[in-house]
Amino acid sequence: MEEALHEAPTSHSHDVRGIHHVGITVRDLDRSLVFYRDLLGMRVLDRSKDEDVAAVVGIPGARVQAADLDAGQGQVLELLEYGVPKAPATLPDPNTIGTCHVSLQVDNLPEAVARLETAGIGTLGEIVALTEGGVWTGCTVVYVRDPDGMIIELLEHRADV
Repeated sequence: MEEALHEAPTSHSHDVRGIHHVGITVRDLDRSLVFYRDLLGMRVLDRSKDEDVAAVVGIPGARVQAADLDAGQGQVLELLEYGVPKAPATLPDPNTIGTCHVSLQVDNLPEAVARLETAGIGTLGEIVALTEGGVWTGCTVVYVRDPDGMIIELLEHRADV
């Protein structure tokens, strides 16, 4: 398996071509929209109610409300509130195996952080300017949590770097 990870990729008609969307399960869709739409300025593209998703997710009787948000550059952030059944929330640390985060690019990181802090949402660490790291050079980043504890990285990328 280790050797397979280092082999050159082969061309297949089913290779990944991009990320279509990222989905986050939330406790309360309206509460989450305050964070993503109102505080971070993401535009709602679509909203659906009471969709039957049981066959897709493999959970009998599962029903969901969803909101699709414009994450820029053709990317979509999907927020999903399961009405039936609800599972308990977990709050993993950034270093917990299997934990993921969503990185949202912002135009003005200090301004975005100030808006969040005014709303009572603090950062997990400090705002850090990255100076080494290939594609990350010139980025300034910070981690925050959304209302349900999902780790969100806010990233400002200077175009002149």
